[in-house]
Amino acid sequence: MESTLGMNLGRACDSDADPGAQQHPEPQTISPQNGTPSREPDALSEKATMASNQQERVWNANEHCLELDGVRGIAILTVTLYRFCKEIDPSASPVLDWIKDASVVGSRGVDLFFVLSGFLITGILLKTKSSQGYFRNFMVRRALRIFPLYFGALALCLWVLPACLGTSVFDVPRNEQGYLWTYLSNVRMSWENAWCFGPLDHFWSLAVEEHFYLVWPLVVFCLSPKALLRLSIGLVIGVGLVRAAASLRPEWSVAVDVLTLFRCDALAFGAIAAILMHTLRGDDQVASVRRISILALPIVLLAAVGFALLGKRFLTIPHTVIPLACAAALLVLVTGPKLGLLSRAMQSSVLRWFGRYSYGMYVVQLPLMTLLPLATLSTAISMGASSPILLGLAYVFGMLGLTSAIAWVSYNTMEKHFLALKIYF
Repeated sequence: MESTLGMNLGRACDSDADPGAQQHPEPQTISPQNGTPSREPDALSEKATMASNQQERVWNANEHCLELDGVRGIAILTVTLYRFCKEIDPSASPVLDWIKDASVVGSRGVDLFFVLSGFLITGILLKTKSSQGYFRNFMVRRALRIFPLYFGALALCLWVLPACLGTSVFDVPRNEQGYLWTYLSNVRMSWENAWCFGPLDHFWSLAVEEHFYLVWPLVVFCLSPKALLRLSIGLVIGVGLVRAAASLRPEWSVAVDVLTLFRCDALAFGAIAAILMHTLRGDDQVASVRRISILALPIVLLAAVGFALLGKRFLTIPHTVIPLACAAALLVLVTGPKLGLLSRAMQSSVLRWFGRYSYGMYVVQLPLMTLLPLATLSTAISMGASSPILLGLAYVFGMLGLTSAIAWVSYNTMEKHFLALKIYF
């Protein structure tokens, strides 16, 4: 999934920063008898703080938003479960058939990632656009977050594993690796009208993100928030119409799914939400946006889930409706009370844990699934012959655990050391 407005603000706004515990001084009063600190009114202070927090909104541009870590956790869980459920044989059991059908919703988890990225990155850029080193700091901080794992994964899959294991499963991406190293895999796919990177096909979405990082800082820098909002709305409308027209031509069937020009509207939806949160003045305006989002959410969410389950193109309308639903849900969350039910749910330690390691999980899941397919593992699991349901579930959750473990190791042995260098930018 930045620059500085003062070094500390840059860290606070950084969507990838680890949410450390914040230290708050314990409230004290002075005793009138001896002038020494007294802690007796703590209960009153706590009640006042709780009352204040009830009015406090989830989103604060100057603080790390724990709830968004939870949103990222939901996104990666749905995507990961969808990928591993694809290995299930639905003909083995009606239960497995139902599980596989339901998991299709996770195929659109990348839309949630795009919307969240557009929201966070646009917010950071808006807060830091007047700071010194705006472009340099943003690019360096993004590189420290993205490049080590991405290029490390490429080296591992394209060079190390084939040399050590003698495996041929990465032969296809090896023959096209120049596009992977330069973040042009989605361009190659669009040109060939084919998914031509095998176990690294999913890197198309990382290419879209990288193109966004290269262009959007300049756009935000040059435009006022009002003009930026108009541009973002124009992108949503224009991209949707052009993509729908392109979907009518068979030679564009892959491009409408992966090309940056056809998928940047999801990022624009997130940008719209960020601009609103940074420009709204007064509780009345925030309340109005919240009411509209709450009213719209059930309709667009129902349509989004329906499109995802049907798995049909419908002139790529799902590429518009699903990000719209994600943006509406995001606005409902960030405009809500800090101690509200939704906020507390998104602050779940489990969701935030997966959110922290989501990038690593996304990178490794498809190569891992290619190396350890269910068909290969089933012969080593004795319960497979008598219980296809247990076999399928064991594979899905076993691979989820293995993916999570690899991502945890990657983060703690490599990624966090690069992230620590962000304090200099």
